[in-house]
Amino acid sequence: MLFLVTWDYVDSSEEGGKRSLDVFSKWKPADGANFIGFYGYADSSGGCAIIDVDSHQTLAKLTAPFVPWLSFNARPIIPVEESAQISGEALAWLDTI
Repeated sequence: MLFLVTWDYVDSSEEGGKRSLDVFSKWKPADGANFIGFYGYADSSGGCAIIDVDSHQTLAKLTAPFVPWLSFNARPIIPVEESAQISGEALAWLDTI
């Protein structure tokens, strides 16, 4: 399952920043997770990642260590070709009503 995960800092204090970076430097992604892209925003307000995970539990394991400093949003995503096909099928069905 592909997810777009975004995060914003909820503790932007100097102490929080140092602690979160220390934790991140020792962190290893959970088994069952593959980071396809991992980015920080240029304005330093947060970041985003595209992650392929084997379960929702794996996704929770990825974010749980960082909740003291970050607020996460995880949205399931699908390739645009699939999204367009699904939208086309839905529109075709709506035309039958």
